[in-house]
Amino acid sequence: MSEKAVSTDLLQRFTDSVLQTVWIQWKSLGTYVDAKKSSSSIVDPDSLLLISLSLRHRERRLWDVLDSWAKNGSSLFSIQRIKNLIEEFPLDTRTRLAEFAYRAVNQGKDHRWKTLMGSEAGPDTRSHILWEAYPSDWHPTALMLRVRLGFGIGIVSDLLSYLISMHGDWSSAATISRAIDFSPYSLRRTADDMASAGILETTGEKPIRYRINYSWWGQILNIQVDEIAGWRYWNELFAFSADFLARSSSVEWGEASPYLLSSQQRDLVELHEDAFKLNKISYPDPGRYPGEEYTSAFNSFITDLSEWLVEAV
Repeated sequence: MSEKAVSTDLLQRFTDSVLQTVWIQWKSLGTYVDAKKSSSSIVDPDSLLLISLSLRHRERRLWDVLDSWAKNGSSLFSIQRIKNLIEEFPLDTRTRLAEFAYRAVNQGKDHRWKTLMGSEAGPDTRSHILWEAYPSDWHPTALMLRVRLGFGIGIVSDLLSYLISMHGDWSSAATISRAIDFSPYSLRRTADDMASAGILETTGEKPIRYRINYSWWGQILNIQVDEIAGWRYWNELFAFSADFLARSSSVEWGEASPYLLSSQQRDLVELHEDAFKLNKISYPDPGRYPGEEYTSAFNSFITDLSEWLVEAV
């Protein structure tokens, strides 16, 4: 890699941080993997699947994990949501998703995946079963899976999970839409129906916002109020992470002049700006660093983000 590109050390540090985050989240869903801790924020299973596919070539064990989920847990993923999310991920991730879908259909007998299925099963995996059944004791951050298992896959379950994680705070349809990746129109229609049924509350005035009695739902799910985890927009962060890792390893970045590299880094941050705004992460404003100055600010940002990922998971 050219000296003008992202340094090998910085790239490895960021990769390690994302991998550590991924292992923590898989463990929190009941997967038989080692991690230093469990997650402290709600695990987004669909985004976790996609970032794991993105990192498969960097960590072989991830494919073993995904193979177990394709066989035994594919029914807990939202096909529609994954279709919405995959557009933000690199092309390699889409190819690997087709291989996962092939396994989900042929080994997991989950025919919902046919619309995403490719013609191959991908690389061989080791025979270890790393996720085989619903855990007897669900971790609080596995909330999305629990609600999906109980209420079905779709917008209702994911909306419930998000609002429970908000601890009674009001949320707009636009904000919820960015979190669970359904259109604002579909979300408002569903949320209004749920409000009419008395399941959640609405302001009833524009801008319309929604909230839920999270302590009541905590009792139903047997989760202590202080154990109800908060929400982080992992869908946005994992999309940025996959995009950055793919670009930083590309010939295009490796052979770019310092000026062109800084321009490409600026474009990358602007493309994924919502990932940082929604998660309240400081990032280098593309308008404040002219020309090649942006690369230094970008590298410092990646260093800080590497630390943030492991601390915030």
